[in-house]
Amino acid sequence: MKNICLLSLVSLVMVLTTNAYAEGVKLAVVDMQAVLQKAPQIAKINDSLTKQFKSRQDKIIQEQHNLQTEAQNLEKNAAVMKTEERTKLENKIMTDRNNVQSMVASFQKDLSKQQSDSLHGFSQQLDSVVSKLAGQMGIDLVIQKGSTLYAKDDLNITSQVLDALKKA
Repeated sequence: MKNICLLSLVSLVMVLTTNAYAEGVKLAVVDMQAVLQKAPQIAKINDSLTKQFKSRQDKIIQEQHNLQTEAQNLEKNAAVMKTEERTKLENKIMTDRNNVQSMVASFQKDLSKQQSDSLHGFSQQLDSVVSKLAGQMGIDLVIQKGSTLYAKDDLNITSQVLDALKKA
């Protein structure tokens, strides 16, 4: 399926490029990896997510450490523990393990949703910036660098996109 999509994209670019010379269509390329690494909005999103989820992450780490300590205690002292005491500790470890797993699953779900929402907002802003920049530069088609097999360096407008994002 991926090969079919890639071939279709390559075919489309080849047709557009062939027609571009005949019809004067102006193409440009943007390196989305570079944009995602260097855009100030992404740094702000990452900082915001870190602040928002740091306390929960710390609590999970602490609970995992406590669980590990309990498991080590059981392993170390199981032979000398009374059966009732050992069973009680085993049950506590199982309960705590389930609680930690639940905390982790909830944390990952919430973090993923917040990341998705934040990146959606950034994506809309990026679309707007690219559209405006393309209009100003007279560009008819902007494609992602990763989707192209080859593009001349002078078609790459990534730095202009990043500059525009810094001003946005």
